[in-house]
Amino acid sequence: MKLSAKIPVTTMKNVISILEKVSQEAIFTFNSEGLRVKTVCANRFKLIDLWVKDTAFKNYECDDEIKLGIVVERIKDITKTLTAKDELSILYEDGKFSLVSNGIRRVVKLLRLEYMNEVKDLPDFEYTFSLETSSKEVRDFLKTLGKTVAFDSIIRKDGAGMEIVWRSKNDEEPVEWNPDLASKDEDDKLIRTSTFGSVSSTCYTTEEVLSSVGGTQRSQSLVVQGGQDIPLRFDWEPYEGVRVISLVANRM
Repeated sequence: MKLSAKIPVTTMKNVISILEKVSQEAIFTFNSEGLRVKTVCANRFKLIDLWVKDTAFKNYECDDEIKLGIVVERIKDITKTLTAKDELSILYEDGKFSLVSNGIRRVVKLLRLEYMNEVKDLPDFEYTFSLETSSKEVRDFLKTLGKTVAFDSIIRKDGAGMEIVWRSKNDEEPVEWNPDLASKDEDDKLIRTSTFGSVSSTCYTTEEVLSSVGGTQRSQSLVVQGGQDIPLRFDWEPYEGVRVISLVANRM
């Protein structure tokens, strides 16, 4: 089995930023279609499903499916010193996985797959609302909560229609986010859209949700789905050819 690829540094840094907020280690699966990483946090509260298509690489050659147990920090050690002008090569041959950039080659020690938690498929839920909004608005709300531990995601009736409200679990100084579904983002590109089912109210942990969307870029399109007593699901494409799905469990 052999892998030879070149990936933009900005793309790889974003991949690492997304993964490290959920788990210290992950199984990287390379095949002819690109890279797939599915990982879950230690307490099984957050889950990431990430694809990097072969078209997102500058060069990509993989002749078979290759599964590698990776400590995320070991990849970050080499990418954190790189800039957007640098190139990063990913190589696997003769059982060795390595990263090469600016004349520096690092062989990354692999973890034993039999000792790792492999995520086969994403759990499926009956989501009762879907909201396409700006990632910046979601992050801004979560950061504004400060030390407030949790918030409620509420779907309620608003006149003849429905609306979504996220409200902090802080009765003395409540913080609310109520997205204007008719507005556009700062760049006049994203028009918010939504679909609603039944009325619901579900509680989530602020820190867990913030880490689940922490890898989003600036003000990009973010699809949020949820419902009564089920995880929140976030779906976004940080770069062309890259897609991320993040799940974060509700508080019981």
